[in-house]
Amino acid sequence: MFNVVTIAREFGAGGAETGHKIAALLGWQCIDKEIIERAAEVGHLPADSAEAAAERSQRWWSKVLRGFQDTGQAMIPPSNIDFDAVQNSTVRVIQQAAKVGNCVIIGRSSQCVLRHQPNVMHVLVYAPLAEKIERMTERFPKGTDMHAMLRRIDAERTHYTQTYYGKDWSDRHLYHLCVNSTVGTDTCAKIVAQTIRPC
Repeated sequence: MFNVVTIAREFGAGGAETGHKIAALLGWQCIDKEIIERAAEVGHLPADSAEAAAERSQRWWSKVLRGFQDTGQAMIPPSNIDFDAVQNSTVRVIQQAAKVGNCVIIGRSSQCVLRHQPNVMHVLVYAPLAEKIERMTERFPKGTDMHAMLRRIDAERTHYTQTYYGKDWSDRHLYHLCVNSTVGTDTCAKIVAQTIRPC
């Protein structure tokens, strides 16, 4: 019996929105920003920098930290930072959330962290390019290069999952269910919720 759902998503496919709707339908907790906030506490980093780095690798971390130094903002010296602290903390938060159960966990490679847990259903939300671009135009300023943003963020997620888990997050074999958000995030959420809890 599943009592946890992980949501992986192509950028722009509406995966986070779908995850929140699944949680609402099931009356469960949705774990998204909370993971970042707790990971930031353990990593001793500002929550906004931890969020930016949440699905990136150690090499990207180094660039972020150098950027903070260049702008004169307070930051722990790079030599004193465990670059994997936020990652390790994120894993612990995901594992604890799954242990408690009745939750939907969005992103952070949670499908890999919990891949051996029999009570966890793994869902991938995807969409055709045109659908993702249309959704993004409602979120980002006019003139934003949507195609470049899509490529960059999906590439960062790919690199993160490969670096820490040796997996390709877009591999359909990692998931129990893949849903195309072209049918709408409400419909996607209902499909998942009804799979968890048949009417």
